[in-house]
Amino acid sequence: MKGILFIFFLLLSIVGYANDGAYFMSGNQLIPIKETSIEVRKEILSLKRVNNDFLEVTVDYTFFNPEKKVKTILVGFEAFSPSGDADFFPKNGQHPYMSDFTVNLNKEILSYEISYVSTENHNKKFSLQEIEKNREELDFAEFYYVYHFNATFKPGENHLVHTYMFRLSGSVDYLYDFEYILTAANRWANNQIDDFTLNIDMGNYQDFYINQTFFKSVERWTINGSGEKISNFMKEYRMSEGDTASAFFIQNGTLQFKEKNFHPKGELFLFNPRFFLIKNTFSLENNLPFNKDVAVFFDEIENKEALKVLQNLPYARRGYIFTNQVLKDYYEKMPWYVPNKEYVPEPNKLEEAELKWLNDLEKIKVKNTN
Repeated sequence: MKGILFIFFLLLSIVGYANDGAYFMSGNQLIPIKETSIEVRKEILSLKRVNNDFLEVTVDYTFFNPEKKVKTILVGFEAFSPSGDADFFPKNGQHPYMSDFTVNLNKEILSYEISYVSTENHNKKFSLQEIEKNREELDFAEFYYVYHFNATFKPGENHLVHTYMFRLSGSVDYLYDFEYILTAANRWANNQIDDFTLNIDMGNYQDFYINQTFFKSVERWTINGSGEKISNFMKEYRMSEGDTASAFFIQNGTLQFKEKNFHPKGELFLFNPRFFLIKNTFSLENNLPFNKDVAVFFDEIENKEALKVLQNLPYARRGYIFTNQVLKDYYEKMPWYVPNKEYVPEPNKLEEAELKWLNDLEKIKVKNTN
């Protein structure tokens, strides 16, 4: 595309992770780069975690063209450059940690181009040669990626499906985190999404937290399966200046948020913090994680009772109702524990990560064996 590329949205400030992590990318809505009368009637945003470290994103839009003739507009998708330990240089011209970018409008696959736009001056684009020079002189990128394409909307409703895959960010603070710019949707003609749905599938036996930037309580969320949800669970301290976050503990199934006439005032920030890296000795005063993928995070175990609690963690995740008083008292205090009268422990059906957890426990010293 020739000429100047104008971006009609505000960029979020990027927090550099230095050498303690890699910020791979941040996803954005599809938005019109040029002024338009096109409206967003419906959006279904689906996030699915795959192979632990990747997120599959599918966005299903219904647009409405109120005019009596077709209208072609330039649409852009923004992705921040990687920083920290990640290489920000384009791979085959594309974002190095993003793949399978597709846009399907009314059952037609659209071609796209990629521009590298300055973070300081939105009117300036970089060439690959300039980026290579930047790479040699700096350990961070001064540009972001913009995937852009021409979209021709027929009169009335238009169906657009947008997909991509990218690697989840991680750091010393987070096992993973994901940011999605919701407010860009307000740039369309109707200044909102008439019917918005957000589906999240992070896998079974997972806990994650979402900043309450576009919702007030977990009552707006539905667990399609089994699990627990808690409003105002914690303060997220790094990416969003201490926003209150809700907690979601998913035994199985998916999480869903729905709202009509959705005019978001904040962005989606989903994260899983590393709570458990500071303890050397595990005792009954310490909380245990719900996340099945967590590794042993202590050097020794206080006593035999604490060991028994640790050995029963996989069964507590599934809601086993304990008769042992120590186990009963401990797990009933866990915010994620949901009793299940139907569950019968089956060690041979535990997840691979849980079997590793039990195996690793055998290598940990028990401090007091009396």
